[in-house]
Amino acid sequence: MSVTWLKTTSAAALLTAVVAGCSSNSKIGTETASEPQQASVQTAADLQRGSDETAEIRIRTGMTEEAFTQRIRNPLKKLFPNVTFTRVGYDIKLQDLLASSPLDLIDQGITNLEEITEVDLPLNLDPLVQKHKIDLNRFDSYVVQDIRSYSVGNNELLMLPFVVQPFVLHYNKDLFDKFGVPYPKANSTWTDLIELAKRLSRTEQGIAYRGLDAGLNVNRMQKQLSLPFIDIQTGKSLVGSTPGWKTLYQTYADIYGVPGNFPEGAKHGDGRKAFLETKTLAMYPHIIMLTDPDFVQAVQSGLKFGISTYPVFPNKPGVGTGLFGGGLAISKTSKHQELALRILVAYTSDEVQKELGRQGFVTPLVSPDVRGKLFEGNPIASGIDLNAIYATRVADPYKRTKWDQKAFNFVNGSMQSFFTGQVDLNSTLRDVDEKIEKMVQEEKSK
Repeated sequence: MSVTWLKTTSAAALLTAVVAGCSSNSKIGTETASEPQQASVQTAADLQRGSDETAEIRIRTGMTEEAFTQRIRNPLKKLFPNVTFTRVGYDIKLQDLLASSPLDLIDQGITNLEEITEVDLPLNLDPLVQKHKIDLNRFDSYVVQDIRSYSVGNNELLMLPFVVQPFVLHYNKDLFDKFGVPYPKANSTWTDLIELAKRLSRTEQGIAYRGLDAGLNVNRMQKQLSLPFIDIQTGKSLVGSTPGWKTLYQTYADIYGVPGNFPEGAKHGDGRKAFLETKTLAMYPHIIMLTDPDFVQAVQSGLKFGISTYPVFPNKPGVGTGLFGGGLAISKTSKHQELALRILVAYTSDEVQKELGRQGFVTPLVSPDVRGKLFEGNPIASGIDLNAIYATRVADPYKRTKWDQKAFNFVNGSMQSFFTGQVDLNSTLRDVDEKIEKMVQEEKSK
């Protein structure tokens, strides 16, 4: 999923009403106005009640029209009966969109926040949070901390999250049963799973079975180890000089160095296909897939699966990967910032979050009652221990720079040639460092 949001003073002013009254004294023909009395500031509980205001709220989102109605319009229509929620899709480039018409809210993937921070679009919510006593303790503190890390150097709250995408270990029960291997235990480390992979990776009757995949791409493990790409002060790459990066590369080498675990024709990042389509992969660490259409189809066609906790590193017990998910940001271009704030607060209320949970969206709230509604009524989730979702916490954010995405591409692109033995570790790290530092200099010179 992808999911994210001018002036704070103007938004705050809109939320404060001034009540004037008149009184008369004993002198005939003389009237004096009473002193204006300022209404009390509306609290988060007041904002959650919605509004009868009539307005159009334009929301940029990657959702389809059908999904937008299901996830945005329907949960909010009772609270905002006179609001027209207009979906603005990704088919229009952001710069073109901003030049033509203002946005009110932005549904943005947290890992893609840089797209809107680069153009200074999201409103800093901290003054409004303080003014209206919005309780951030309702949210997972690690989620809030991670969102703040995208405000490089400022630590501002640029959105409120409405969904997180927790990672778990999916496993194919049939393959474990076929080869007589016990199912993976909760709180297993990468090392534990590599040992299981040694018992599962093999070729039988011409079919190559794989034990363990490292994940879709490198940023899963990079975030788990809280590894920065670049020193923001010097612009120098930190990949070659940071011990944690060597741990990451070595873990990849250990996973795919298991005999048979990277058979001929395999590619870095193809674990999803091997797990869902050919069903030849035994363990796939990934965002929980219970509502993924391809996963649902695989289950309906016979995939017998289990879910366990996301693999951890021995020196970081209980720490999963970094934050993936989505939130809503208020746009500085919005002419309806008061209303946008009401919508934002209502959308992260317990009641709306429960409804989204039933649809399969994992809440960023810590309320056990809200969390308990997750996948309610979903037959695929029946009998599955969903405690695995909350058993690991979001890893601490790494120190970000505006060049991280391009640096990630260099790291990710280097991985397969390394773990297949085409290039040694020192040469790989040196090459990545050189590419990153050249890129940073080119970006600085623009």
